[in-house]
Amino acid sequence: MRRARAQKAWDWEIGSVEEAILMLLPLLFLLLSQAAVTATGQQQQQQWSQEACAPFSCGLFHDISHPFRRTTDPPQCGDRMYELTCDGDKATISIGSTHYLITQLSYKSGTIRLVDPKFASGSCGLPSQSLSPSNLSSSGFDHYQNGWWASFMSCRRRIEAQSLYQLVPCLSNKTNTFVYVVVADKGNSLSYLYPSCHFVSMIPVAEVRRH
Repeated sequence: MRRARAQKAWDWEIGSVEEAILMLLPLLFLLLSQAAVTATGQQQQQQWSQEACAPFSCGLFHDISHPFRRTTDPPQCGDRMYELTCDGDKATISIGSTHYLITQLSYKSGTIRLVDPKFASGSCGLPSQSLSPSNLSSSGFDHYQNGWWASFMSCRRRIEAQSLYQLVPCLSNKTNTFVYVVVADKGNSLSYLYPSCHFVSMIPVAEVRRH
């Protein structure tokens, strides 16, 4: 059974293409810092029923229990797929080859919010890895139903008068490389791929709404 979708996280207003470009850089970090995924409900229900291991604290989070575990916990505690690393006030979880910083963990909604370590300090760059729906599913996670996805494209030519493709200035140059991000629902960003562009990576983001 899939958990209820997370509540809307970010709304914004864009009045023009020029304004959108100026707002893109800070806005991009907001989107990337809210990559929301939900632990699959069936595994949660199976693991949360166990009472052999006491709740624990990790980073700034307390009373953490199944299906999560720490790297130092006994084998019977939690699920290794949801193993947390605790370092001072930081809690991280591995998905694929990347350790993501946990910014929110809610048992009530069955959701966990993560931030890519490359964006934790506000630096500019591409995501550490591409997280498609199949990538998340194989890692024991699922982006909430009808969630939004940010797809990054590298283009040989500049795309003019196209509001869907938002230029990422810090990753582009004035010669032959232009990096764009497309935010679309249901992971359908690739349907807007221009001939001069190729797909780079995709990540789930918090739901957004343009006015």
